[in-house]
Amino acid sequence: MLSQQHYILNLLYKFGITECKPITNPLDRNLNLDVESGTEECELTFYRRLVGSLIYLTITRLDPNYSVGLLSQFMHTLHDIHLDCAKRVLRYVSGTMDYDILYKLATPIRLKGYTIVDWAGYKADKRSTSGFFFSLGNDTISRSRKKQPIAALSNTKVE
Repeated sequence: MLSQQHYILNLLYKFGITECKPITNPLDRNLNLDVESGTEECELTFYRRLVGSLIYLTITRLDPNYSVGLLSQFMHTLHDIHLDCAKRVLRYVSGTMDYDILYKLATPIRLKGYTIVDWAGYKADKRSTSGFFFSLGNDTISRSRKKQPIAALSNTKVE
């Protein structure tokens, strides 16, 4: 069994939100973040430390992976809305810190793979995000999410 409960408690203490109210989803589904989002600029160092810590957490926690990947795109240009969203992900993680990964030997071994493409999902540069996830039985063995280096004119080129 893999558990990150102790790490999450340290994160909450480190970023000063130990008494936060947990929430049920990491980001609003219809939220469109871009470089111009927000009203004022914030401290980059704090944000980078927070998102970097969340990236480390996604090694064993797949549920906030999309949200953390989205927030990691704003490491150089940061506004208050980006920091609020990063804190929201941390509030989500605080409510799910008892989620663990259990690896069982009794599960039938069957390889499953899933892919996803977000065609031109990032409004600023119209680039797509693609990802994959592979499991052997019920256990994750590989996953990845990547923004494509060029803007595709059709989803055939993206895939």
